[in-house]
Order: sequence, then C-alpha cells, then structure tokens
Amino acid sequence: MSAISLSPLSTSWSPSGNSAPASVTASAQASSRMQIASDVSPDVTRNSVTNFTPSAIPEAVPSTMGDTRFLHVTQWPLAMESIDVTYEAIAPSQTSSRQMQVWEQTPTTAVDQIIGRNASATTEKARFAGLGSALIEQAARTGSSYRQTVVNLGAVSSPDKIQGKATGAMWGIQSSPSASATFAITTQSGATVRISIADQREQRATGSGIAVQIEVDGNLTQQEKDALQSLAEGFDLAIEGLTAESPVLRLDGLLKFDSKLFTKLEFKVDIYGVDQYGVRILKLGANISADAKTREIELKSPEGTVRMKTDLRQPALWGTADQKAYAVRQYLSRIDKAAERGHADSGLVDLFKSSFAALNGGYESANSPGRSGSASISIGDPVDLTRDANAFSEGDKSLLTGLADFDASITATRRASNPRRTKEVDTFEYTLKQSTQISGSSPSNRGFTQTQSAKLSAAYHQSLHSRAAPKLTSDSATQNYSYEKVEDSSSTQVELGYEKDEPVRALITQAASQSLHVLKVENNKITENTAEPAHVQSKQTDLLPLLKQLKRQQDANQLTDDEKQKQLQEWGGMVLGSLVTD
Repeated sequence: MSAISLSPLSTSWSPSGNSAPASVTASAQASSRMQIASDVSPDVTRNSVTNFTPSAIPEAVPSTMGDTRFLHVTQWPLAMESIDVTYEAIAPSQTSSRQMQVWEQTPTTAVDQIIGRNASATTEKARFAGLGSALIEQAARTGSSYRQTVVNLGAVSSPDKIQGKATGAMWGIQSSPSASATFAITTQSGATVRISIADQREQRATGSGIAVQIEVDGNLTQQEKDALQSLAEGFDLAIEGLTAESPVLRLDGLLKFDSKLFTKLEFKVDIYGVDQYGVRILKLGANISADAKTREIELKSPEGTVRMKTDLRQPALWGTADQKAYAVRQYLSRIDKAAERGHADSGLVDLFKSSFAALNGGYESANSPGRSGSASISIGDPVDLTRDANAFSEGDKSLLTGLADFDASITATRRASNPRRTKEVDTFEYTLKQSTQISGSSPSNRGFTQTQSAKLSAAYHQSLHSRAAPKLTSDSATQNYSYEKVEDSSSTQVELGYEKDEPVRALITQAASQSLHVLKVENNKITENTAEPAHVQSKQTDLLPLLKQLKRQQDANQLTDDEKQKQLQEWGGMVLGSLVTD
C-alpha cells in the first residue's frame, strides 16, 4: 500500500474520520509531517509495511496542528493487501474498482484503526460499532483534543486534483452526513468533553467517509478521567440501539454517570434517509440530557414524536428495584392497550416504551429499604423529607408507584389519508404523568399526595371488513370504511398522612372515562354517525383501617413477614391498577 502526504488544508474545519487501512507505511508516518508545496510533485518513498499493533498505541495527534496539518493519502485497491507502488504508477492503470483513501491526519491511533475497520461496512450500526467507546477511552487516557477525517474517493488522474476533491468530500461528511452522534459531559470543576462522529455511508459523487472529533475544554482530574472511561461501553450501547434496524433506547450505561463528578450529560443521534420522492429526511432524531435533578428524552421520526422527562428531586419516594420493575411492566402494558385502542404506529410505540423503560431504569433506589411500619420516630428538627431515605416506611412506599415523577407523551404525525374527506385526520396522542407532593416537617408528621394520570386522544380510519387501515383514493368505490374517534382519560390519587407517627389518612381515589365516536361510510355515503355516551367510572378506597390494623399487628408481633408482604403487594396492585376493563 503506498502513501503520500500533500500540502496543508487551506480551510480550517471540524473533525472528520473514515476508514483506515489495517496497516500504514512507516515512511508515510514520517512524510506526513513534511511540508510539501501544492505545486510540487509528491515525494514518494518505497518502504516495507509496518503492521499496526494496538498494544503499542502512540499518542494522539493534537487537533490544533495549524499549518502542519496534511492530507494523508493511501491507495486502496479492491483487495485489502498492501501494494508497494507509487501513486504515479497507479494512475495510468486506474480502474473503476480502485479507490483512493484520504486521511486528514496520519492514522496512528486505536481510534483510527476502528475507523478503518468500520469504513467499509454497509450499515450505520456496523459503521459506528466500537467507535464511541474508543473515542471516550482516548479522551479519558489523554485528556486532550483530537480529530480525524477519512474519505474514500474514486482515484483521480493526477495528484494535484486530490486536495480539492478531498476537501470537498470532507466538507460533505460534516454538512450532510447519513448519520451523526454527539456526546458531551460537564464536570463539577467546569471542564467539558465533547465527542462527535459524522458518517456518510452512501458512496456519493464526493465520496463516503467517517469523521470524528474530541474537544476537551479545561483540565480533567484523574478521578474524572476514570469516571469518563466508565461511560465508554454505555456510549457504544446507546449508539448501537439507535442505529439498529428497529431502533431502541439503551441508556442504562450512560445514565448511571457519577453526579458527584459530572453536572450534565448530553447525547444526540441523527439518522437520515430519503423519502418516496428522493428528498433527504430525518429518519430518527434522538436528544437525551441528564443532570442530578432531571432527565429528558425527545425522539423524532416521520411517524411522530416521543417526549419524556423525569424529576429526580425526591429520591426518598423511590422504590426498590423490584417495585420499580413491577411499575414499569404495568405502565408498558397500559401503553400497549392504549396503542391498540387508538391504532398507533407500532414502531413509534416501541420507541415510547423503550424511552419509558430507559428513563425509569437508570436511577438508584433509596439508600435504605426504609423504616418498618412499626418503628416509632421521635419528633426532632425539621428534615428534608424529599431526600431522607428513612422518612417513609415500607408500608408507606407500598402506596406509591416507586417511580420518580415523570411526564411522558407520544404524538403521531397527523395525516389526512382520505382524499375525498380531508377533514378526517388520523391522529394519536397519549400522555402519562405522575406528580408527588410531600407534606410535613418531620418523619413523625409526614405525608404525601401522589397523582397518576393518563389521557388518550386518537382518530383513525378502519376497513369495514378487517382491522386493517383501508386504502382510500378519490375513487368512490374505495370509500367503504369507518372513521372512529377515541377520547379516554384516567387518574389515580393516593393520599397518606401521619401525625405523631400515627396514620390519620390513607385514601385511594380512582376515576376513568371512555368515549367513542363512529362515522360509517359505504360507497362514499354516510350510513352511520353515532357518539357513544362517555363511560365514566370512579372509586374511592379508604385504607386507613387496614393501615392501622397492620401497625397494631406489627407492634404486637402478630404478623409474619410473608403475611405483611402479601398485604403490601395487594396495596401496590391497587395503586397501579385500572378501573377500565380492557
């Protein structure tokens, strides 16, 4: 494999990095640091190939190289064997199968090796594989900035054309990638680390390639470097999930960052494609941010938008891992039922479900299982009940979902699918919320009110002969369908209060409402237009007698642990239960 270095890039610009060869010539590494004027023929040296060995990783080349930056060019035949030839010798025998590989900097690092491995891949998932973790590990190891760009080009007829063609290709990767990913984190000391990856998978006229950049602003302590490195695998898994054929959120590894060392984490992925008319569109956009108080997700696709936010300011009310897992399962089941009733897009619903599970799986439970219901708490100075893990008993927490407060929504793109009746718009919007207010100034005089609510608003066209969506055109013969509108809502509120460590209030209030409007059309004529009366239900359950009884039995040692757990699980089922029979 031959390599030459050219004159410096005339423009200053952001990272880029693409496929690197499995080996580079030793002479190329040296010649890439020699300035050669663009009007001088490149000096090519013939030398043996030096294999890259990950065990001897050289230091990264700094990103701020100024006038010493060079394009590094290697010939990449269809077969990946190394060939000791000059560029001039190759040019006359150039074929369509031959490509030229241009690097912004000499490929010498482990990151470059991974870029080289990935650049020939045909899927975004494979082109990003392992790259995020390698970049984080390099940033954690060196604490310094770095950048690299690699583009694959059709070989040109003369070296003096390489500069312009390569520069255009590099700019194309940055300005119009097929996919990109960004990771940014801020330390408590104020330093920031930003990692970006841009990929152009399609072999365009300007070429294909991968671009990467590490930007470090400030100095990282060794503790911060170690904590940053612990996020490497999580970064890879998050990218892997979103670049899969069926995207899914895998955020556990990222969201478990150490909030004592880092103040904020941001993660962004954009994946592009083309629509039926060949127009470039955003196929999936993901924005995730997290700090010690909140976590937010926004996902956008042509099918719709998913948003979710969790409030982490009241850890005293979080349940055990088992309790949270049970609550998440119950909520995912509700989402499935709402999606079925409102005829939602399955791909968008899957993103909503994975978002809900991801944001409710990445925070720790309370530091302690809490007090037993029988323990008496002496009245002391006011404490912060929102953060005191021992403020609420196991019995108290059984009347909570165990989840942090959240606000989640899924909104489908509105579509007028019937050209004969454009006011009949297909819609789907579903929201889930939980909010909790803590009252009292001490554990002995504690209380809370937790409210869960859900709302579904949907409209859809349905075939008269199956559950499939009808194929509607301007032809009257296709106008045989029902257009249905759904409006549902439900809520559950739990109120609990203590005075001098004695329960004085334990109430569960539930309400639900369902309505359906059906417009039936046959041969383009309305044959039915009915609105069912809203089906409203409500229920109130006073648990105060049972809570007092449980406390008395525990104080008198008249209750086994199994009996107690059975009672608490029963209450938990009521809190997460639904009045609506699906």
